[in-house]
Amino acid sequence: MPLCLDAWRKALQSANQNSATCRLEEKQSPNDGRYAFPEPGLFCSGDNPVRQNQYLTIWDHLRPAIINRMSSDMGQTELLGSQQWRTLLGARPSSDKTRSGASRMSLNDLLSGDAADAGVDLSRIHEAPVNQYSVSEAQRILWELSELGFRYELVMLDRRAIQPRVIEDQRYKDFLLSPLTRESVILRCFPFGPSEPRHLAYAPIHHASRGLASPAVRDRLPYLTALRHVMGEWDGYEKTELGRLQTPTQNSRESDLYYYEESIAQFYVQMFFRFFGRAAIVPMYLTHT
Repeated sequence: MPLCLDAWRKALQSANQNSATCRLEEKQSPNDGRYAFPEPGLFCSGDNPVRQNQYLTIWDHLRPAIINRMSSDMGQTELLGSQQWRTLLGARPSSDKTRSGASRMSLNDLLSGDAADAGVDLSRIHEAPVNQYSVSEAQRILWELSELGFRYELVMLDRRAIQPRVIEDQRYKDFLLSPLTRESVILRCFPFGPSEPRHLAYAPIHHASRGLASPAVRDRLPYLTALRHVMGEWDGYEKTELGRLQTPTQNSRESDLYYYEESIAQFYVQMFFRFFGRAAIVPMYLTHT
């Protein structure tokens, strides 16, 4: 697996996962508890290198179809549960004679349109020869997977957690809270260079040591503040300690910067659990890119 920053690891460990924190009126979507991309831990669970290489191989083939799917209309996209992702990554032939075979058929039907647009033939994906991945190759693949998961989950959470603003001009309000406007604000959380496309699905490997994944907390500060700016529109933000916390500067003490990062990570992780009922995928990094 790629590595998890300390602040985000602590946030995941300390999150209140009591089901009572997920208010019933907030669990309104069949996508609650599901994933836009396969959870990276699926690839590393257990000690079975044959299965791990198979999952990585199939993901290599599925990747353009899933990115195409999530880039079309996120508000209408049906996400998949962990078992459905296992079924896809297992890539056995589809069949209507068994329950698991029927599940694979229904998943192929669900993804067929986006797969065809991306040039992926789902009916033959189980025939793909299994590649043998080195640890560094696997880490690169799983870093991109975790980064895509975090980015798209951030957008999904923003759409659920954003609170209506008191603005008299309805047209300005609609513009300010529109998905396109919000996505442009969210994109500021990531380290796109001047000549790079600003798109959620663009996650080149050199981003694995930049932005929120930078080795130095002072280099992470602008991106943390951009993320805080996104979360400032979320329900309940102003009532939290983070809502009252002064934004540090590059001249602030390092301990203040770490506290700032921890506060942001804790609020994000808790809000994600509140609205989706599961642990969030969080920013990861690689030491060698």
